[in-house]
Amino acid sequence: MDFFESQDRAKRKTFLLLLLYFLAITSIMIAIYAIIVTAFYFAGHDLRMGQRIADEGILRYWDWPLFGWTAGITLLIIGGGSAYRVIELRGDGGKVATLLGGEPVDPSTEDPAARRLVNVVEEMSIASGTPVPRIFVLEAEKGINAFAAGTSPDNAAVAVTRGALETLSRDELQGVIAHEFSHILNGDMRLNVRLMGLLNGILVIHLIGLVVLRGLFVGSSTRRTGGFSSTSRSRGRGGGHPAILAVIAAAIALTIVGYLGVVFARLIQSAVSRQREYLADAAAVQFTRDPSGIAGALRKIGGMAFNGQVRSAHSVEAGHFFFANALSRTTANLFATHPPLRKRIRTIDPSFDGKFPVVKAPRLRDQPQREAHTAPRRRQPIGGASPLPGGDFLPVRPEILLASIGTLAGGHRERAAQILESFPATVREASRETLGAKAIVYLLLISKDESVREKQLAHLKEKADPRVLSELDKLRPDMDGLKPEGRLPLLDISMPALRRLSLEQYHHFKDVVGELIAADEKISLFEFCLEKILFRHLDENFEEKKAKIAQLHSFRAVSNEISIVLSALSHAGKKDTTKAFGSAISRLSMIRGDVRIIPEESCTPEAIGKALDRLAAITPPMKKRLLDAASFCVASDGKLAVEEGELLRAISDGLGCPMPPIIGGES
Repeated sequence: MDFFESQDRAKRKTFLLLLLYFLAITSIMIAIYAIIVTAFYFAGHDLRMGQRIADEGILRYWDWPLFGWTAGITLLIIGGGSAYRVIELRGDGGKVATLLGGEPVDPSTEDPAARRLVNVVEEMSIASGTPVPRIFVLEAEKGINAFAAGTSPDNAAVAVTRGALETLSRDELQGVIAHEFSHILNGDMRLNVRLMGLLNGILVIHLIGLVVLRGLFVGSSTRRTGGFSSTSRSRGRGGGHPAILAVIAAAIALTIVGYLGVVFARLIQSAVSRQREYLADAAAVQFTRDPSGIAGALRKIGGMAFNGQVRSAHSVEAGHFFFANALSRTTANLFATHPPLRKRIRTIDPSFDGKFPVVKAPRLRDQPQREAHTAPRRRQPIGGASPLPGGDFLPVRPEILLASIGTLAGGHRERAAQILESFPATVREASRETLGAKAIVYLLLISKDESVREKQLAHLKEKADPRVLSELDKLRPDMDGLKPEGRLPLLDISMPALRRLSLEQYHHFKDVVGELIAADEKISLFEFCLEKILFRHLDENFEEKKAKIAQLHSFRAVSNEISIVLSALSHAGKKDTTKAFGSAISRLSMIRGDVRIIPEESCTPEAIGKALDRLAAITPPMKKRLLDAASFCVASDGKLAVEEGELLRAISDGLGCPMPPIIGGES
């Protein structure tokens, strides 16, 4: 699955969504206008207002002023409801999870089922090159389901139902989580949040009709019990009653129109969502290399009494988020947001006989309190991927580097499991706590040069929290043995703990990191990569969002920035700089004369950072061409140093294109 094509497809889906939304609103406006005209007619006739309103032309002719008022008020209600939900959910997938009843999972949890979930999510995150998302469990839900939410990998959240945790095996859970990570990588999450916001506005009409009806019937009940004489007098005078009936009729009609809005919402969800589920299923199989995992999860959903049902009041507007249909069988079958279970299973496993098993939940409570992280068994050969690197270089092909960006592949999952297994237990546990995560970042920056290290430690003693210093002393022996290729993955799994810092703590942490990097008055490649990746992802949670640069469609508009990035890659590692730069430019022949190699001393971290900020605004196809050139640059000699790989990952990350750990290999 091509990451860059997926981004373009998500944009096309957004256009389809807006078109369907416009048609739905137009239909609702016309229906409400018809209700108002009809209500005016009957109210004017029955109240004997002297002249029937129909005679004024409302029924006989199209009344533009009335339609204008109707359309304006309808748009205000729908637009307000949509804007409210979009603003409410903006910037954090955890808000969607909380809205649906999710409870956050502490990464250091003692619950064995939740601990297994944390292990699986961490493994998937490293394998896909994305930050570890926030993890939630829908504790009140007995059905088997899951979803991913957020507007980008930086603020993503993954949630599963308690039924899924207690019913699925590890392989099945892994297949479900891989499916959700496909949505994270392919840009589906942002579309899902927009769709949920837009549909909320349509649903508001239905809710208004219900509220009006409830208010009228409550008022009618009150008059029957406590205000009978007043009502009788009103009827005796012949006034009021027909008007009330007209309002009741209008409220009922409004409720019906609102329900039609619900139908529109389901149609839009179905149009936007169904095909994506097949793609995500295929990606999950590719990632886990185990079709039985996700197929087994789907079988259990079919054989469970609750299926994938989610009983949250918001399940209708969020139905398109879920791994499986979240509504009851009757409602789900009417306008399904997901393909039929049997069809999904047969697409993955053609031998499926169509029968669902009787589900018995495993006794997870009897398992050990801590699940050790174990590398998954290899079901198929990786296909040329090298084992864990034993030297300073990996054999690579540039085509493989580009193909790995934003994709799910079994080799990367196995590589991620190996990296996680290589972390000492003390380091793995510390990465899940705020103090430990801060200590890990500081230790990653501590220099091996004694004079620089002394300056850094002096800074820490002066500025750092004493509790962090204690963690630092405890972790240092294990961190000293950390392999270079494990540094950025360890940073990835520390992200959730660092997101729990307060704003004041975050700014202090950022200052300390800056002082550690500046201690030797120069910035190494690794320090640049760590700082760029760390704060790019964390700033999303703590800093005000910068104004977006308008999308750029011309390579020539960014030729200077391309020169800086490709020159920096050419100077990295021990290779022929001229040959490396020439290999890159050969992939960008359309701007060969506009791009030039820049001296190493001019490729400062500040220059690279500014260049990446501007290059992040180019189109997905342009990013693909640029990263193709970057891959040929670093692999010009057929091998890749760890530092080169880290810089390439930092550049890819800066462009918003997640790159998994590099596994090497010739095919």
